[in-house]
Amino acid sequence: MPKNRRKGGKSGLGRIENEQGVKMDSGTLSLEQIEERFLVSRRNGFLIACSDVKLDRCWSPFEEIAEQLTKNVENRLIRQKIVELNGDHDIPEDKLGQLCLHKILTFLTSGYIWMDGEEKVPQSIPRCLAVPLTRVSDALGLKPILSYSSMILANWQLQDPNEPFDFRNLNAMYQTPGGDGAEWFILTHVIIEQRFAPAIEALVDAMRCSSEGREDDVGLVKALNIIPGVLKEMIKTFKQIKNGVNPEQFYDELRIFYTGWGNGKAPLPDGLVYEGVDEDRPKSMKGGSAAQSTTLQILDAALGITHEGEQKEFLSEMRDYMLREHRDFCTYISRHSNIKRYVERTKDNEVRKAYNSCINAVRDFRGYHMMKVNEYIRKPASRKDRNKHVEGIKDCGTGSTPYLEFLHQVKQDTDMSKV
Repeated sequence: MPKNRRKGGKSGLGRIENEQGVKMDSGTLSLEQIEERFLVSRRNGFLIACSDVKLDRCWSPFEEIAEQLTKNVENRLIRQKIVELNGDHDIPEDKLGQLCLHKILTFLTSGYIWMDGEEKVPQSIPRCLAVPLTRVSDALGLKPILSYSSMILANWQLQDPNEPFDFRNLNAMYQTPGGDGAEWFILTHVIIEQRFAPAIEALVDAMRCSSEGREDDVGLVKALNIIPGVLKEMIKTFKQIKNGVNPEQFYDELRIFYTGWGNGKAPLPDGLVYEGVDEDRPKSMKGGSAAQSTTLQILDAALGITHEGEQKEFLSEMRDYMLREHRDFCTYISRHSNIKRYVERTKDNEVRKAYNSCINAVRDFRGYHMMKVNEYIRKPASRKDRNKHVEGIKDCGTGSTPYLEFLHQVKQDTDMSKV
């Protein structure tokens, strides 16, 4: 059955385009409709608040092992404990419950596979894990692997909802081995996502103000001028990663747990067998990647920043690792944004200036990301005393790309988008 095919409800709007090619609405949705349909919010962006969700008791044994993932990996008990589980249960019917279960099962999968680094890697995961993971992944439109959605977007908890959204007031619900550094790495990305939230409303306003018959140069400039400030706040948060996790720790301890399998890459060149699924044929999966975040992809879509060749192919593939609603949001924005076309034909210099400031801000964020990748991956990978049990990801990102070459090109593509 086609995924995510839904007609307009109370609003009477037409269908939304998705990966199955369902026809989109001909008009622009309101911000409220966008929040409801695409699971985004002007408060927390693409983050999903599900820390209060309670799963059925049948999933408690899975939760308990995931909550003690670091201990179970360090004691070499994770595989033994998982094979003793019973996964023959119905998955939750509600979206938040499904996200929570997906998060738990993918963290368990990561620990099960990478317990010993690249040494003694199992060729399969047991049926008790593989079957429910596949079912819940299909329900969400996600891949059955620890990806950005489960590791970051649905993996946070505010200690006090009345206090600021920052490191001191946040917990990661689950984390891979790596001590406090693992949690800090997760929370850095959680906060970056939250800092993006004002850009969603700004982009919706900019799309409205540049749409045919509703052109509003003053409103467009006002909306576009919000974007550079948002990206500066994201960089400000990004800079704080060094306060909780150092490059050597990230490279030696954390990174392997975010890695995928298959695509000819050792130690699982043919992929991973999900026992009881697809006649036990091995599956190739990309690991967690910042390209799976919807933030930069939405900016590209809204501002008309285009990529070609391998960059375009990889970014398109990374959308398959997004939550279905977020993927549909990217498609919706791509189809409906007229921002760049309007800027190219306007005679208003303030509009062009505001647009180019957005492009420069996106370029600067990508440049800073490239600098951190150099600091946290390339340099630690050149150490003589590096962890030799993670050599398979020495020269590529967890998403299996030659990371610096890729980041340099998308940064260049961004810069060339100025009008």
